[in-house]
Amino acid sequence: MILDDVQALETRADLSRLISGLFEKVSPAATLVQRADAAALGEIDQALWGRINGEIGVVGLTVPEGLGGAGATVAESAVVLEQIGRRAAAIPFLGSFLAVEALVRGGDTRAQERWLSDLLQGDARGAVALAAGLSAQRRGDLWTVTGSVDLVIDGFGADVLVVPALTPEGPRWLAVDLAGVERTRREVLDLTRELASLVMSEAPGVEIAEGGRFADLEAYLESLAVLALSVEQLGVAEQALEDALAYARVREQFGRTIGSFQAVKHLLADMATEADLARSLVEHAIWACVANPSDFSEAASLAMLGASRAAVIITGENVQVHGGIGFSWEHPAHLYFRKARSNEVLLGSRATLSDRVLAAHGVPR
Repeated sequence: MILDDVQALETRADLSRLISGLFEKVSPAATLVQRADAAALGEIDQALWGRINGEIGVVGLTVPEGLGGAGATVAESAVVLEQIGRRAAAIPFLGSFLAVEALVRGGDTRAQERWLSDLLQGDARGAVALAAGLSAQRRGDLWTVTGSVDLVIDGFGADVLVVPALTPEGPRWLAVDLAGVERTRREVLDLTRELASLVMSEAPGVEIAEGGRFADLEAYLESLAVLALSVEQLGVAEQALEDALAYARVREQFGRTIGSFQAVKHLLADMATEADLARSLVEHAIWACVANPSDFSEAASLAMLGASRAAVIITGENVQVHGGIGFSWEHPAHLYFRKARSNEVLLGSRATLSDRVLAAHGVPR
């Protein structure tokens, strides 16, 4: 990362090794296809989710120590997101991470007291919807929320949804209790991604931020979600590259390993170039989030554009390098390709991201 803090870099490296080791111990790579098949039927990797919350407290890494967290930065959470991409892990980290960030950033103590502790301990799961079209009415100290929202990341098993709603007093960010809310699990290309449609009828919620802070919180959460997904895409790309390199070293054809053929060498070199460019863009966006917020929106959009390009190209070429086995359901190559393609459009099109970059330079949409 573009930070002059050697200790922080060492901490991230140690955390990466710790999380990678835990992933391999609890949910080894050899079981990825079976775990993805289970996730497609609605089962999260509960063993892994429990361990990384109970032993590391991954959801609370960025939460201040006074609120029960580790007091780290988004740079440390990025380590978790990258490993999730590398492992194609079926765990609801992204939704809970964004919900916790919204509660902390919003600053409302009542909302924090209601949800933060359970989310940090893994006893509750969170989700965030950035654009919902919901309406809310005040009922004493609470709000009641009505309407529907589609394609909510980690929404099927969530206990609380952080969402914008239109009220008679203007737009508000609310933390909505999802107990009793109608849910429909959506079938998506990425077998390990949980998306859901939610229908609410006077669901109770509490405000998480003052009305005047609506736009600031909205802009931050939008950029943070884009950054988080770009980090996951980077993990997908780099794992697919590693898998292709490993296979090219051992697969023999015509009495030679396929990695010795010039055409394959060039292909692998191009894949490595894409991954390096993506890492540079993602690390810059992490730095902007931590140290230079004025550039965060543009940097996050550039990171997502670069990381998605790399993930789509590399996962596709990984299938080609593996040949016939790479096209089979029994091999995990297709899972990374599915994830790369799904993530690419999960938060909007490439055109939308490009517009955000242009807007940062004064070019009207």
